[in-house]
Amino acid sequence: MFISHLSQLTVNPGASVYGKMLIPITRTSNLKFLVDFVNHFLKPGGEITFLHVIASELFTISPAEWRRAMSTISTTHLLSASEGMRVDYRVKKSLSVAAGILDEATSGGYDLILMANSTYRKHLKYIFGSNVDEVIRKARVEVIAFRYMDDREMRYNRILIPTSGHQHSVSAARLAEQLYRQHGSDITVLYVGDSNEEAIKALKPVSESLTAMGIKHRALHRRGPVVETILDEADKGYDLMMIGATERPLYYQFLLGSTADRLVKKAPCPILMVKSASTQQ
Repeated sequence: MFISHLSQLTVNPGASVYGKMLIPITRTSNLKFLVDFVNHFLKPGGEITFLHVIASELFTISPAEWRRAMSTISTTHLLSASEGMRVDYRVKKSLSVAAGILDEATSGGYDLILMANSTYRKHLKYIFGSNVDEVIRKARVEVIAFRYMDDREMRYNRILIPTSGHQHSVSAARLAEQLYRQHGSDITVLYVGDSNEEAIKALKPVSESLTAMGIKHRALHRRGPVVETILDEADKGYDLMMIGATERPLYYQFLLGSTADRLVKKAPCPILMVKSASTQQ
């Protein structure tokens, strides 16, 4: 069950990554911020769909649930009306939030799911919780998990890409390219570990990808505890950290307790994590 409406949005003509984005939202989502952010990566003529999922096992939805859903969706309507944006917004009922997102992603022909939370959730044990974990595990399209900061204007002057050399980090570099083209971003690729040989091996895929795209960047090798060393580098004035999702086997939940989740929770700047569609877990 869903409600859908389509209106117009202005697309950044320099963007060229995704043609159809799915963005699950709640009542606390900063929609203006999200539109400004994803517009860096949307192809001309592309579409953004905001999705609110009502998780319920009941056949019918209660009036209170509908009021909450309509309150969330009405915000997107006001946003699109005030800024002339092309945006599809939907309300969908499902047994769980994750199931609703995955169902919409499968049936709607999207090439990206963007899961975003702000720092208001900083007090939670895991910022990206089980819904995001399940979506990342099961989605057959690319997924971005993005933690933004409501109290800070988004800037792209300095970007840090920690890497262990896997495919998802290369996908992060592809997104960094768009920001470099539009903002002239200074990009640093970082590997943390003891071995020089492992550092060369890990840095090579991302560095070669950036070089092939004509992007100037620096490659750093640091020794020390992985999370603490990455955070120490990030604290040196970076505006955004971009990481690839882990490619280790999944047993229960994707991020819980992992290096990625610890970085997301503690990073001094906004952080974007990407899982490419080409590598399924």
